[in-house]
Amino acid sequence: MNEEYPNQPRAEKRAGCAGRAVAFALVFALGAGVTGFAGWQMGWMHHGIMPMMVTNAPAISPVGEAQMNARIATLDQKLRSIETQAALASGQAGRAEALLVSIATRRAIERGTPLGYLEGQLRIRFGEALPQVVNGVIAFGRAPITQDRLSAQLDVLAPQLTGPEDQQSTWSKVQRDLSGLFVLHSETRPAAPDPKMRLDHARLCLREGRIEDAIADVRLLPGAKAAQGWITDAQRYATAMHALDALDTSALLEPKGLRDGQGRLIEQASPLAGPAQAEPSPAPAPSSVKP
Repeated sequence: MNEEYPNQPRAEKRAGCAGRAVAFALVFALGAGVTGFAGWQMGWMHHGIMPMMVTNAPAISPVGEAQMNARIATLDQKLRSIETQAALASGQAGRAEALLVSIATRRAIERGTPLGYLEGQLRIRFGEALPQVVNGVIAFGRAPITQDRLSAQLDVLAPQLTGPEDQQSTWSKVQRDLSGLFVLHSETRPAAPDPKMRLDHARLCLREGRIEDAIADVRLLPGAKAAQGWITDAQRYATAMHALDALDTSALLEPKGLRDGQGRLIEQASPLAGPAQAEPSPAPAPSSVKP
């Protein structure tokens, strides 16, 4: 013990503690070196991962493999069925839209209003299947004639159509009526109907939409020459109606050439078409009455 500092421990004890610390450090360094050398030899320390146990996957039996293949085939079949149903629904939606376009076009034609955007829809949807019909409907829509207008024109022409007998005097009409009391007709040639009755029949046909029958009645009237302009307009109207009928039929039954609003071809057959309708039938051409 130091006389100046009596509480200080002896130097021998401090030296012993330092020796033990040095020995512990040497042992730790030796263990770390051995561990590092072993890791370098085994390769796991180089990759920074610990070695893992590798186990082989269990082998699949032939029965299990067959069941798995059957499930895959079933799923593939269901997927194809879903794709087919989706394509069929898309095709039927395209046909329904085409029918709506045709109906809207008919309403515009009957009212005598411009077609507007319907012209583009007609060209996109029906232009490939019925090009001549589409062009005819668009041309008529730009210079429309309504059924009411035809009726009004026929009423204006009525005095000229019934013939010159309306221009006769009262005495001449009386003589004509008396002479008609006793008339001999051939059995094979019936008497011609009265012009006024024929004109009334033409008006009735016009109201019912039988334009060709109305034209035929007007042609047989005594003053038919005065109705040439009316006959021409009536023929145009009848042709337009036939063209609209062709559009309706195409939207429902057209097997080839019909397209949707984006111009994509509708490949799905119509559900209204029979199984025998494999080949596309020729589109009905708009008919007209020859003058």
